[in-house]
Amino acid sequence: MLSIKNAILAGLLVIALAAFVIFWDAKPEIFMAKKQPPVSALSSADSYMKNTVTRKFNEQGQPAFLLTSTEGEYFQAQNRFVMAAPQVLAHASVEGEQPWHLSAKQSVILDNGQRIDMQGEVYAWQQVGPVISDKKTEISTPFLSYYPDSQLADTDKPISLKTPGHKIDGTGFKGDFAAQTYQILSRVKGRHNANH
Repeated sequence: MLSIKNAILAGLLVIALAAFVIFWDAKPEIFMAKKQPPVSALSSADSYMKNTVTRKFNEQGQPAFLLTSTEGEYFQAQNRFVMAAPQVLAHASVEGEQPWHLSAKQSVILDNGQRIDMQGEVYAWQQVGPVISDKKTEISTPFLSYYPDSQLADTDKPISLKTPGHKIDGTGFKGDFAAQTYQILSRVKGRHNANH
């Protein structure tokens, strides 16, 4: 009876020793829980597009507006189209005038295309004079709402407006790109360069 007990005890000791040796030689990574990469939240967009091009024509069939983007997401419930790196080419309504170019990090198209909210390093410019000239009217702001049908734009954010020979900084802006009239609403500071 005693030898059976000793044999069981010896067997358990051999099993424990074998387990110890196996664990002793094992790599530490086996015992550490591997971190799972974070799961990125899926977009709740109803549709997703890459390299989009949107064209709009006026009543005479002439190009009025061109909008390109690297990526776009459409949210049907809000009727909202979010675009990455948008580029807008707004053709002049008066023949012979240069188009406006607008760019930003992101834009949101609202009201069935009646309004485009551009945000993040918004830059808008128009060539002044002949095409060979490097003179421009330039606008820089962190946010700008643009209304393609009326060619109006506005913001309540800080803005910088440059024209050949002039630079005006302030807060808030209303602009009519078709009529080429611009109004900075508050905190206006201007500088004039007499060489132009």
